[in-house]
Parts: sequence; structure tokens; C-alpha cells
Amino acid sequence: MTSSDPAPAHAQRSITAVTRHDIFSYLRGISSPWWGKLDEVTFLEDLYDLDRPTSADSQLSTVRAEIQQHRINNYDLDDDWIFEDPRLELSDGPDEVLLAFLARTVHPEVAADVEEATKQVEELNRLLAPDGWGLRSFEFLSGRPIYTPVRLPPTGPLIPLPLNDDDTGKLDLVLGQTYSLLDCAGEETARDLLRTAVLTLCRDGGFFNPMPGDGWTEGTYEAVLTVERELLPTCTPGAKEVVWRTLQSVLTPLGRIDVQNLVVEGDSRPLPNIPPDWRTQSAAPATPIVRGLRLPFSSTEFDVTDRDFTDLEIRGSQDSSGFHYLYDTRGRRMITDFVLDDRPQVATLCSVTIIKKGDTFTPRIKLWKKDKKKAGEVSATQTVPETGTTRAVKALVDTGDVHENFWKVINFLQGCTGLSTPGDSLQLVAGDEAQLAQLLTGQDRTTLLGAVRTAIGGGLTEGDIRLISNRKEQLQRFERLLTDSDYFQQEEGLATTRGAEAVWQAFFETNQWIFGYGLNLIACESIDDGKLERITTGANIFGGAGKRIDAIMRSKGLISSMLFCEIKTHDTELLAKTPYRAGVYQASKELGGGVAQVQKTVSKAQQLISREFLTRIHDDDGTPTGVELSTTRPRQVVVIGSLREFTHNGAVNPEKINSFELYRTSIQDVEIITFDELYQRACFIVEDR
Repeated sequence: MTSSDPAPAHAQRSITAVTRHDIFSYLRGISSPWWGKLDEVTFLEDLYDLDRPTSADSQLSTVRAEIQQHRINNYDLDDDWIFEDPRLELSDGPDEVLLAFLARTVHPEVAADVEEATKQVEELNRLLAPDGWGLRSFEFLSGRPIYTPVRLPPTGPLIPLPLNDDDTGKLDLVLGQTYSLLDCAGEETARDLLRTAVLTLCRDGGFFNPMPGDGWTEGTYEAVLTVERELLPTCTPGAKEVVWRTLQSVLTPLGRIDVQNLVVEGDSRPLPNIPPDWRTQSAAPATPIVRGLRLPFSSTEFDVTDRDFTDLEIRGSQDSSGFHYLYDTRGRRMITDFVLDDRPQVATLCSVTIIKKGDTFTPRIKLWKKDKKKAGEVSATQTVPETGTTRAVKALVDTGDVHENFWKVINFLQGCTGLSTPGDSLQLVAGDEAQLAQLLTGQDRTTLLGAVRTAIGGGLTEGDIRLISNRKEQLQRFERLLTDSDYFQQEEGLATTRGAEAVWQAFFETNQWIFGYGLNLIACESIDDGKLERITTGANIFGGAGKRIDAIMRSKGLISSMLFCEIKTHDTELLAKTPYRAGVYQASKELGGGVAQVQKTVSKAQQLISREFLTRIHDDDGTPTGVELSTTRPRQVVVIGSLREFTHNGAVNPEKINSFELYRTSIQDVEIITFDELYQRACFIVEDR
């Protein structure tokens, strides 16, 4: 499919992939769809020939028929399908194709009103400006402006000024702009040097260029590019010149004309990651070196003022040496010292060494003062046997020779009636539990479970313990996915299917119990002990490929009923950013689309099975599963967004929450549940809170 007025074949692209991505993200986020007041076919037929034949492998004769089939009949393409369809050439075609599309979105026949079109043009011009394009009004229709693309002088990178020496974030953006320009210019060798590089600006001071009369002063700067050491051989004088010329074109508009040269150096080798008990191992583990990453030194200190002692446990080496140590399960490191007080010049610490005598362990205590001012001096230092490191000691009291008498005093004080020792009991195994642990040490799992069942009653099994432990762990993971954006991005990078929705789909597939209890008070499960995501139209579970639903479930009872669920993301907006009228907010495009999508899916599924009140479920290959479901008005659920959207500085916006609650309670047959609400219900199931 090509534009009805195609650009010349020799036309070059100046609108980069970075700008196109930003434009598409903006259009996805606004409240009105890209086709505005028109329908999609009417919008596109002014830009493209929709009646030209499709590819030979398509079952439909024209592009118009494809749109009709996939967007209206099946509704199996998302609203933003046009941005990824290569036939439309929006993501990688000539500039003129994209610009004609953008001008069409703000045309008076398309845009909802003048004010909305003006705001949209303003934002599009801001994104297009660095690449030398903009939209300008050239004539009017019924008093409303019609926009056309015009060439403009490039404004340069969108980096806030000033650009100071220590602005690492801005320098990274400068490097990103340089990378993008090299990518568009086809300079692949020079571009790849920057992929994992770090850019810094250093005052020359006459060190790099000491030649007299060359115009350099102590105020002249060098741009220092630190690249992976393995890439240095590819940094030829030609590649370096291309990088410098492009980098200089970015730095000059930012006022950094004092940067006069580029220096390329290799990064320093990171130290290998050695486990805390490396001395007790017969051979050091082979650990991969993470290139371009500078590893911090791991501390063996545990700050008792802000850390939780439940993170600690006693571990032993895997060999026969008998070495045991305290291990921080959260920080993943050995602990040798507890920080009791930390001041600018001196810190007070308690060093603990675990000694094994026979079948028991006893702790050895050292109270010492760390001299933070003399941390680098040789004098007044002590070597830590467990780690081999040295520490600057200001004062030291070692109770090792009198440790039995020392603990007699401590135990006496703790046992005195009416004498309150500071803090709660923080033992890893306390009181009679220690004796119980000693008695059960070495017993097999059957004996241990039998002892627990005798103590608490009931039929507790190893599977029960594993189930409870796993659900608590998955609940913590649920919370991190909701609140830790860095962790979510890390999970998104590991997802087998790209996209934020894929992270949640994978999480709920492995934790179907959350849906089973969380979507209503009746327990639910997957249709046939399989996946939540299933095909419901075309070749499907009702007749044995077609339209997919994120989750289809059934209630648990003598007779099951169906539940269809559409899963979005926790960051999906629930309401439009701007009010429709004063104090009135309309549902966001994603929320409205999710509701329509699940309604359409259920409607089509019911058309397939409406002949009977009960229907049998089949595998994808047509094999009956033996499951029968009630088909009377299946429940429909959309899981989307978070109620945090309605808070600002800790306060709730009453107009927004009111608009949202009025919307979701007015939707018949579709329940709208936010991710934070689903999390709180899961907390109730696991922890009764």
C-alpha cells in the first residue's frame, strides 16, 4: 500500500527513528484516536490507495477489505496498528509520508475541536523541530486552520541548558544524540563505539596538548570517550574523526565551544566477583566479566540502626573445613561486623566470629572503633581473617579469651527479673527453639513434618509449606512489579514477548491463584489446568486458531460458569490527562478500548456457543477435555491501571476518583479492577491483611 501522492524516490529521511518513536508514543497517549471524528477507512483513503490488491498470501482482495475484516469484524488489531504496518511507511518511510499523516490528524474534518488541534500541533512541532520540520497553517476551512509541513532550521538536541562538566545525565543525552545522528548517517563502525561508551568533559590544562602557540589554554576542554577495551582496535583515525565531527555538531548549539578535541580511551577492567567464602573453596568460580561496568566493593558491615536482623542467617562452607559465617540474604554478602554507631570520623562496630565446638556454635565478640580518617594508612590496622581485608583500628576490645565469662554476664542480665534489656530478642533461633532445633538436626523430612503436625494438629504436608512459602514470595514480587520501575524494566527485558503487558501476562500465568481469589469471592481457576490466555474465536477452545483473550477462567463448583479477563498494565492511564469539562474527566483511550475489547470477545464467543446453555471445552487440536461450562452471561473483567493515578503529593483528587468510580459502576457486565486493588486482595488471601 503506497501513498496516493508518493514522495520522490530520491527523498531522504531526516526525521529519525528516535523522533518517530516519540511521536507515536505521544499519539498513543492522547485521549482522542488518530482517526478523530472520521472512521479509519475514510481517514486513510485520502492518504493511501486502499483498493490496490494485497499480497499474494492474503485471503482478502484489497487493503480496504483487510481493514474491514481485522478492525471491524474481528477487532484483532490494536488501535495503533498503523504505526507498525510496513505498508503505511510511517515508521521507516520518507519524511513526506509521515508528515502528510500528521497534518491529516489535525485537519478540521478530523480533529475534535480547534483547541485540541492547536495543542496537538504544538507538541508535534516540539518533537519535529530537532529534525528540521514543523506544521504551519497555510489556509482556513470555515475559520479553522489547515496545516501543512514546512522545512525549518533544526533546533538541535532537546537537552536543557546549561551543559556543565558534571551533568552526567545531560552528557549521556548528548552521547545518545550523537549515536542517533551516526545511525541515520549509516556510520555503523563509529556508531557502535558509542553503544556502551561513557562521555565526560575534562579540562585540558596543557596535559593533552602542550604544544606552544596552538591556542590551547588551561580553560580548554577535551571530550573524553571511554569505550570497551575490546573496541579500541576499531577506533581508527577515520572513525574517531567521524565521531568527533558529529559530537561537535551537538555540543556547539549547547554553548560548549570550549571543547576542542576528542580523546578515546579504553575502560578499566572490572574486578572479578568473588564469593565471601572464597578461601574455603577448592577453586574460584568462573564468573563472567560484565563489560563497561565498574563493580563496587562489597561491604561486610551490617548497620543495626536501619536493617532487619531477619535478613541474616548462619551458613557453612560447602567443603569439610567447618567454617561458618553470618550471611545477609538481602544484600547477598557475608557479615563480619555490626555497625553500632557511625559518625563522620569514628564508627563503633561489633565484630562477630562464629566458632564451631562439637555440635554447637559459639560467637566471639570484638568491640572496636574504626578510625575513618586513617582508613588508608598502614599503621593501626588489623587484618580480618575471614575476608583478608585490612581495617584502620582506633581502639579494640577482644573478648575472645574470656568469651565464656562474657556470655555469662550477658545471660545473667537478660535473665534478671524486673531488669529490662534494650530492644527485642533478635536471636536467629531463640530460647527453647534452639533446643528444639538441636534435637531435630539431622532428622529426615518425614520426621520433621510429623513433629510439626503433632505440635499444631491437622494434616500439614511438605506441599503445604512449599505452597505458602511460594505465595508469600510471589506476593513480594507482585509488590515490586507495582512499585519498583527499575525492577519492572528488568523483568520486561527478560520477557519472552516484548512489552509491559507481557510481563503481567507471564506473572499471572504462573500465579493463577491471584486471579482465582482476586476477581470475585467465588474461587476461580483456568479452564482446564492450562494457560489463562486462550483462543476464543476462529479455531478455538469451543470447537477445537482465532481471537485471543488474556485470561479465560471458570468458577469452581458443581457446575462452572465462564469468566473472560483482559489484562493491561499498572501504568495504563485510567482517565484522560485533561478534564473534558470543569471537574469532569472522561475514561482514557486504553480503558475504553479494554472494555470494548472484552465485550467484543465475549459477544463473539457467545455467538459460537449460544445454541446450548452448557458447552463442552476442547483442546486446541479438537480433543474434548471433559469440562462443561454454563454459557449464560459470562462475567467480564478488565484489570488496568492503579488508583495512585488519582493522588498528588499524598492527597486524593476527589474529582478524578469520582469520575472514575461513576464510569466503572455504570458499565454493565464489565468489572474494572485496578492492579493495586488486585494486589490488596492477594495480600488478604496470603497474609490476612
